[in-house]
Amino acid sequence: MAKGSRTGKKNSGFTLIETVAALFTAAVLAVFISGFIHPHMKLYYDWDRISQAKAMCSEAYRGLEEKLRYGYVFFCDSRDTGVISYYVRNRQGIPDLEEGESYYEELPPVEDWPSISAEELDVTKMGGMELELDFSGTKNTRVKVSIKVKKDGDVIYEQEAVIGSMYGYTMDWEGRT
Repeated sequence: MAKGSRTGKKNSGFTLIETVAALFTAAVLAVFISGFIHPHMKLYYDWDRISQAKAMCSEAYRGLEEKLRYGYVFFCDSRDTGVISYYVRNRQGIPDLEEGESYYEELPPVEDWPSISAEELDVTKMGGMELELDFSGTKNTRVKVSIKVKKDGDVIYEQEAVIGSMYGYTMDWEGRT
């Protein structure tokens, strides 16, 4: 008879206790590893989302700056601060001015001016995030905009910018103390 065997047959399998111990050890290791990896995965996801939001803000700023730099006068209605209207000067028919003279053209109604909103910027939407613009700090000769990227109502990233007219002028009533 072989040693360690009562019936004369060799046992080459695992006992129930060995199987349960191996499963328990694997479960403990899985919980430990997932507890270690989960926060790192969440951190990676958060950084990726912020990176995408920054890219959206940059794209929005480039679009705004490209259109508004030629603006001559800006207007933001306080009832809808997500839209900016701007007037582009008609350079044809402007008389030559001597030094020290000024030329003021009569502006058409604001309703006839071009305008920009977040929807009109064609910013690539990443990861289900949405772009929101707020032009509430806008003055006649410069645009102040708050660019927000939101997901499910929460602000992921916010950037503020000021865009001035490339003409570099001031209105008569601006800049006086």
